[in-house]
Amino acid sequence: MAKQTQVRGADRKAELISELEWSRAELARNFLKARSEMNPVTLLKESIVHQKTAWFTGAAITGWVLSRLRGRKKPQPSTSSTASKGNRLKEVERTGLLLTILNLLFNLFKPAITAFATRKISELSTRNNLGWRKPIR
Repeated sequence: MAKQTQVRGADRKAELISELEWSRAELARNFLKARSEMNPVTLLKESIVHQKTAWFTGAAITGWVLSRLRGRKKPQPSTSSTASKGNRLKEVERTGLLLTILNLLFNLFKPAITAFATRKISELSTRNNLGWRKPIR
């Protein structure tokens, strides 16, 4: 009789252990599922994937509505501001032309500038005995 109760107790213990393992695994699965359901990025991605037509239609309508909104009104140009705009435009054109010419000259003389700088740096390093040396270990 004592052996039979020990066997039943061992069976009950094994059953409780397996039930506990199953409950823990179920809890972990439910936690991961709840966590993924609470993630707003995942929810948004899934919503877009499953309801593409609604999202793209809404985006198109929103874009169309925003394009139809009126912006700020531009002030009416007076006759004196037109003359100053012309002067400003000519000044900007001259500056742009000057920058274009300087860029062209720099690109043209870049190899000569690089060679000159390299030669001067090597002269300075040999004069000051700053040449490359193999590190001592």
